[in-house]
Amino acid sequence: MPLTIRTAKEADKAELHAMVQEIDLYFRSLEPGASPEDDLLANGSRKDFSHTADLSFGPHPFCTTLIAERDGAALGYLAYHDGVFNTDGAIFIAGLFVRKSARSQGVGLALMAEVEAIAARRAATWLTWTVWHENHSAKRFYEGLGGEVYEDDVVMVKRVGN
Repeated sequence: MPLTIRTAKEADKAELHAMVQEIDLYFRSLEPGASPEDDLLANGSRKDFSHTADLSFGPHPFCTTLIAERDGAALGYLAYHDGVFNTDGAIFIAGLFVRKSARSQGVGLALMAEVEAIAARRAATWLTWTVWHENHSAKRFYEGLGGEVYEDDVVMVKRVGN
């Protein structure tokens, strides 16, 4: 069965929630000296990422999420949003994840190709994203797609609200 890429719907929230939890566990596995148990809350449950799936839905969504699937099974996702980079239109990739069982099968390539096609249709000049410094396999993947490290900026964040 062929791989399909589609825009996520509200009915996909549970599956997106599960994949966001999987990517969190993956990131934890990359931390030197970390174990999956580091992510457990005091009551033994895992952190709740269900709100993350909500960012793609509702009256004012923060992003659009693409889902890659085969035979009705979700294999990965890519979340993106519009923005401006310098003086040009850009698509910012907020997250890309491919389930372990589907890696090296073209899923990440297909998701990136779809977001690049979306960027081209919108006349965006740039695709931009961040890569965690410990995620060496992601760095190699993106470099293989022609991604380049942009060292002129430092990523800064500030929490607002709660």
